[in-house]
This record gives sequence, structure tokens and C-alpha cells, in this order.
Amino acid sequence: MDQNTISTVMVGRAEPFGPNGEPSAIRKRHVTGPVELGRLGLEGDEHVYHLHGGPDKALLHHAEEHYRMWKEVLDDFDLGPSLFGENIITEGMTESTVCIGDRYRIGRDVVVEASQPRQPCWKLGYNAGRMEIPRLMQDRAVTGWYYRVVSSGPIQAGDRLELIDRPLPEWTLSRVITGFYGKPMEKAFLRSLMEMELLGIEWRAAARNRIQSGQVEEWTNRLYGPLAEAAAN
Repeated sequence: MDQNTISTVMVGRAEPFGPNGEPSAIRKRHVTGPVELGRLGLEGDEHVYHLHGGPDKALLHHAEEHYRMWKEVLDDFDLGPSLFGENIITEGMTESTVCIGDRYRIGRDVVVEASQPRQPCWKLGYNAGRMEIPRLMQDRAVTGWYYRVVSSGPIQAGDRLELIDRPLPEWTLSRVITGFYGKPMEKAFLRSLMEMELLGIEWRAAARNRIQSGQVEEWTNRLYGPLAEAAAN
């Protein structure tokens, strides 16, 4: 597969998930042929939790390179399709090469804009059978990332993402992730995030809340959820 070319497109329907059977659409299926991508996401891709989906998180991208990394880091790691709930996978694009605000043309009609990194949650670890994965994703800045949709239309496997604009070349996704989690109370960095109009509203609000409260939000529930007790032992 050529660099920056979508290897697969995936959508998911809500189904019982996790130790408490709560609904989730993290388990996705491969789609053959074109799928309409609109302002709120791919046709047929459901979002259950209120923090999933929305204009800033219409399309979730994960790097093929990360699957190889997990196989090396976790020797018995079982690679499954769309293990992390992503909508598209490519080779050649990672958090260190994609910047906030990057615009890409997909196929003929679609234009998307990189809006924010993903904040990994416990469901990723549960789905993979390795509860440490969300924290490792966060620490290694290999979280995947979201796009907002500028121009709607169909996308499909085999389409290439062509970079057409890069307004913030100094703000790679990895820089945002590393600073946000590695130096969580650095005020100059947080102010930069607050003022970055192309960054998703969720991240700008988190930066503002840290400055106003003088505290970092609690991470344990997001990273481990109902698995927190097991993670502590």
C-alpha cells in the first residue's frame, strides 16, 4: 500500500461492552466500497458516549506503524481489526508528522482537518485485553487523532490523503500530546492550547480548566474505568 493511502475504512454499531455491559461502538467492521463522510462522521458509525463524536471528532485515524510497535512491545499481543476503534488506517502518517489544522483531501471531494489527538480511555485496553495500553498510548504519544470535516463526500479504502494546507507546522500532534500529559501545568503551553482556534474545543477547555483551577484533571477513571482496582494491584 502506498504511503498515506487508506488501507481500510471501518464503522461500528453500539453493542454491550465491558464488564458492566454498557453500550459501545468501539468494535468496528470493515466496509467495502465508498462510505459517505459527513460533518458528524461516517454513515453507519455510531457514537454512544457524549464525549465521542461531534464535529471535532468526526473521523478517527490510527497509524499502521503503531500496530507493529505494539506487537514488539507486548510480545503476545494479538492484532485484531480496528482494535482501537479507529475509522481509517494508513501507513506513513503518525502523530509526529501530522499537525493541528492540517488539511487533507481524500479522494475527489472530501477535505478533512486534523483537530485533536485522541484521549485514550480504558475501553481500548479492555478491547485489546491489555489494560496498560491506554496509559502507554498516552506516555508514548501514539494515541491516534481526529479530523473535523470541511467538505463532505464518500471515502473508501485505496483513497490517498493529500496534504493541501499546514497552517501550524510547529504544532505536531506529538508536541500537543507530550506537553499536555508530560508537563500538565506548564502555563505558557496551556495558554497556547487555549488560544489555538484550530484545536478541538475539548482540549482548549481542558487547558483553560487547568489554569483556572490550578489542578490537573483526574486521569484514573478515563484510563482504567471499571478496571481501576485491578490496575492498582
